[in-house]
This record gives sequence, C-alpha cells and structure tokens, in this order.
Amino acid sequence: MRALKALVIGMGVLIVIGVVVLVYAIIDRAGKTNGLETMAAQSQIDLPAGAQIVETSIGDGRIVVRLSLVDGSQRLLLIDADTGGRIGAVNLKPGS
Repeated sequence: MRALKALVIGMGVLIVIGVVVLVYAIIDRAGKTNGLETMAAQSQIDLPAGAQIVETSIGDGRIVVRLSLVDGSQRLLLIDADTGGRIGAVNLKPGS
C-alpha cells in the first residue's frame, strides 16, 4: 500500500512539473517575434534606381518580387524567406 501511495505522489509531482514546463514554453514563445519580422529588421536589398515594385509573392521558402525598371523591362528578385538574403534575379524582356 505504501508503494502505491509513493507511486501516485510521484506521478502527481511529474504532472505538475510537466504543466509548469509547458506554461513556461508557451510564455517564452509568445514573447518572440516571428521569422519575417526578424528578417525585415535585419535585411536590406537594394533596388535599381527608379525601379518600382509591381508584385510580390511568397512560397516554398522564397519571396519573389517583380520589379518594373526604368527602361520598361521587368526583373524578378528571388529572396530567401528565412535569411532575407538575395538568391538571384531574372531579367524579363519582351520577345520580338
């Protein structure tokens, strides 16, 4: 009987400790900003002079920004959504 009481008390203590850890984790994560806010605060990508942002889209861990350039052509900028770093660019020119 004593062993059963000790087992029940021990399991109760483990449940209380688990709940405390869970509450702490929730409070800790609620105080942190998400990845995009952190990325925006730390990253800067220079655009060509006179370029205007026409469209943006996010997917597959990338941000695609479509720019309209001064000469009438367009360019796609590929940005890593996690780091905010520029992956590359694709120049779009009208066909003849």
